[in-house]
Amino acid sequence: MITLQGLWLNQKGHTLYLTSTTVEQLKKWFDDGNITADIWKRDKEEGYQRAPDTKRFKEIANYLEGNLQIEQTLLPNSLILNIRDTGCVDFEPLEEYKGVKTIEVGKILIHDEALPFSEVDGQHRIGGLIQAYKEQKGKQGGDFEQIKSYPVPLTIIEGLDRPSEAIQFVVINNKQKKVKPDLVLQILYKRYRDKGEQLDFFLKGKTWRLWAVEICGQLNLNPDSPWCDKIAAPSDKRKGRLISEQNFVNSLETVYSKIDRDTVRTYLPQYWRAISNVWQECVGDNAVKYSLQKSNGTSVFHWIFPFVYFKSVSLGSAKLKELINTLKPLRKKYGPSFWQRGGEAKKYTSKGAQRELVDNMIAAVSFYHGKEIRLEKLPKGLEGTKEEKTWAKAANLIPLRLYQLFKQDKVNGVNEGATGAYILYSFTKQQFYVGRSHKADLRARLQNHLQNKEDGFHIFNHRLCTEPKEAHDLECALYHLLPKHLLMNKEHPRR
Repeated sequence: MITLQGLWLNQKGHTLYLTSTTVEQLKKWFDDGNITADIWKRDKEEGYQRAPDTKRFKEIANYLEGNLQIEQTLLPNSLILNIRDTGCVDFEPLEEYKGVKTIEVGKILIHDEALPFSEVDGQHRIGGLIQAYKEQKGKQGGDFEQIKSYPVPLTIIEGLDRPSEAIQFVVINNKQKKVKPDLVLQILYKRYRDKGEQLDFFLKGKTWRLWAVEICGQLNLNPDSPWCDKIAAPSDKRKGRLISEQNFVNSLETVYSKIDRDTVRTYLPQYWRAISNVWQECVGDNAVKYSLQKSNGTSVFHWIFPFVYFKSVSLGSAKLKELINTLKPLRKKYGPSFWQRGGEAKKYTSKGAQRELVDNMIAAVSFYHGKEIRLEKLPKGLEGTKEEKTWAKAANLIPLRLYQLFKQDKVNGVNEGATGAYILYSFTKQQFYVGRSHKADLRARLQNHLQNKEDGFHIFNHRLCTEPKEAHDLECALYHLLPKHLLMNKEHPRR
């Protein structure tokens, strides 16, 4: 049994004990196996903490021993431990203490069956305190006496189950000192993947990241995937792996903004198999010699994935063979030498440069002979005018990486009663069509195109406008910007 003195608290039905211990007592608990941390491992995915960093232990030990030349070596933050079972702790309040109903002072009696404590917060502080104890013990001086009796604030929670304990870890570390984002996502995925409200609280609208973690894990574990054991998950060593889970997840934002999670789950693995077929020299055992599966290459290929998928499914299906056929034209200009370490791809590491590369790669699989879209220039005399701003807005609508699949659910997502301009693209005709709503009927105009099977449009983009005149000007700018051989419009938009 462990006996401590302290406070009993009740927070919204949860029992907490505020107390303290010494470094010497803390070390004994640790050595006896009575403090454990739930470490995330590949074979223990219910764990929620990273493996401890021994460098942090040393930093804390140096701080406590005064080696960092800091006058006040304080560690005022409380360690937080949890007892997962209930009914294993007795509390004997002091009779003479008269406090509020939710707080009492007394003796805390922790029975053996309550152990081990689950460490919720303070893993590195515990390691640092123990290391300082060991270092000073060999010297047996006054410093050792100070270290072993050094009081450590301690909060003990009673009765949290493992998932609740994990969420407390996220809240504490995400609001006070940051936990690595990839580990936060692993915790939230295990606990709240089917609870949108809770996910939104932690991810602030970016719940797609949870599904990105899922697909990342699938690719990393699938022996048929070029990503098998190539992604460094939390607590993994980076050696031999190509990209961190965090960077891989971040690169999928451009995918989940266009494609629903079930489609991503089905087709992204096939997409990477297609890539490995077209660029077989750059994956597998040779991958480390190329940047195709490093952060910049992964980001670029994920950026073009929606377009490749849209084209493949629009022209038949998005099975492996069709994905390979869609990607093949890219190899001529962006072959192995392009992705070789130190090759041309190294110029495309910034977001802006990657955007340029993505547009060029899409052009290579969109237009005859892989020619890029050469937009017409602004007529002279319009610099600095309202028309120049309209042309800039129009130019931002044209890049095909921005388009959505031209399907009923996407059209229904356009604001009802909205005014705006739109641009459609046909993979079979390799041409654009520009248009606008005459009044507040943008959705109706798009639905008319959708129902007219002769049009045969596959993807689209649009921009909402505040009034019909703005939509008209934007349509005109689109018409003049695009080369005429790429336009399906038969006549100039009327004024």
